[in-house]
Amino acid sequence: MKKNIILLIGLMIGLSSLFAGDYIIGTDDDTQNKVPMYGNANYGWSKFFYKNDELMAAGFNSPQTIERIAFYVTNEKTDYVTTDQRVYMGVFYDAQYANASYQSPSGHTQVFSGTVSWNGPGWQEIILDTPYTFDPTSFWHLQILWEDRDGVRLGGPPSFQTTSTSFYSAVYKNGTTWSTSNGSRSRDYRPNIWLMTAPDAPPPPATATLPINAAQDVSIETTLRWEHNGGMPNSYMLWVGTDNPPSNIINGESVSNPRYTLPERLEYDTEYFWKVIPINDIAPAMNCPIWSFRTEPDPSIVDFPYLETFDGSTFPPDGWTHHTGALSDPITLGGTNSSQWSQDDWLNYSGPDKAARINIWGSMKGFLISPLFKVTEENYVMKIDAAILRYGQTPEGNPPNYSATDDQFAILIGDGYTWSVADVVRDYNNLGSEYVLNDIPMTGETITISLAGHTGHLRVAFFAGSEISNDDNDYMLNNFWIGDANYSYPMPIVEIAENESTGSPVISWNPVPFARKYNIYKTNDPNQEFNLIKSISGTSYSPDPTEDKAFFKITAE
Repeated sequence: MKKNIILLIGLMIGLSSLFAGDYIIGTDDDTQNKVPMYGNANYGWSKFFYKNDELMAAGFNSPQTIERIAFYVTNEKTDYVTTDQRVYMGVFYDAQYANASYQSPSGHTQVFSGTVSWNGPGWQEIILDTPYTFDPTSFWHLQILWEDRDGVRLGGPPSFQTTSTSFYSAVYKNGTTWSTSNGSRSRDYRPNIWLMTAPDAPPPPATATLPINAAQDVSIETTLRWEHNGGMPNSYMLWVGTDNPPSNIINGESVSNPRYTLPERLEYDTEYFWKVIPINDIAPAMNCPIWSFRTEPDPSIVDFPYLETFDGSTFPPDGWTHHTGALSDPITLGGTNSSQWSQDDWLNYSGPDKAARINIWGSMKGFLISPLFKVTEENYVMKIDAAILRYGQTPEGNPPNYSATDDQFAILIGDGYTWSVADVVRDYNNLGSEYVLNDIPMTGETITISLAGHTGHLRVAFFAGSEISNDDNDYMLNNFWIGDANYSYPMPIVEIAENESTGSPVISWNPVPFARKYNIYKTNDPNQEFNLIKSISGTSYSPDPTEDKAFFKITAE
């Protein structure tokens, strides 16, 4: 049977604000992660109890049937799944736990068996398979036994809000195998609990928790979350829109859980309105408010041309990221790995001209991803200088040629948020692709890709990888540029001086803004054609001092 687990996000609801039929025991906000369960162990059990006078002080002062329970998760969790969770309820007679022994659930009622997907921060609500009737006027206490039998150890377990007691109120045990040997007693680990019984009226309005009402700078990929304030709702009606009252995005959709992932990303710097109506077995809530929030400003780069030379003191540069991950569908980006994409000398020549480099020598894969751009013109292009060399060698190295038989290099242009193989706009390999990987020269080449069809928000990703441990190659990228395909650079202002130590001439020029590199042309007769002899990223060049006469021209690109 499918179990329904509901997350209630938000701040602790005070006793004075609870609806009839809702009872919270515990007022402190201390934190522990052992009771009721510890997810970072394969197996575990706990037992804990709440005294009858505590229940009656919270308003639970007559025989009632508990239909749901909730624990307050204090840390950020999203779908932390624990299977085979077993919960039992029964009575407890003593003033405290006299020892740390395991208690068999025989004599208790099994109220839940199934999967709990923990989420937080907020109340994690569990709908009981078998409601449990308890009478606090009998002078017995309410005991809960919890058994975690999923056999899986998950890092980053949920933590629970707790209130210390003057008596031993909890016992817990966890380990790699199921064990009924003695656990540990605690006065500090009994979790705060919310007991819910059948309502006798419609529920009160809910409270917005993510985003809170009137929040600013909200992520465009936010998940809406709210908490009910009692009355045991079974469902909610949701409205979302840029209009007020809201309706043009979500119009009265029925949802079962108090969180909602919007079907599309929101727009930047836009005000949104939303409304939630809780519904229980009696009727919908009345007089529910409309909440609002404004999304974050657009972080996209909009000033072009844009140039990244990878020459800065930090890598990756501002706004750039690098990740592990395969060129598969769908593409799942992993964490960073400094042994993959990193900063190195362009073409392995020691000097100020740097590049982004990944060394492919075995079964390894990595992505280098640009900042977010907003391109509005169809005639914009992306340019990048790319080169492949043997590891650590310059183009004149020995042996001079690289081999990349099974390697792959690809360029992707995506919407800036998700990636798939459909985003590949240029694929280099040696297995029949239009662009042959082994044709990329060791001295580098400029790759130009039109951004027509990619207007709007975009990011550019560069992938390099191999499946086999054989060759050892450096993949290098330099001078990433985005701008108008017809962008015209001014001519550099050139000066000629003499090297004081050698007496040889030196041609130098001032940097041209956003220039990727400088092309040096030469001729022996100014009336004849100039020939390109070199392209460099620096701003000086020393001609051959043995030449009697030569004419030079410098252009920016």
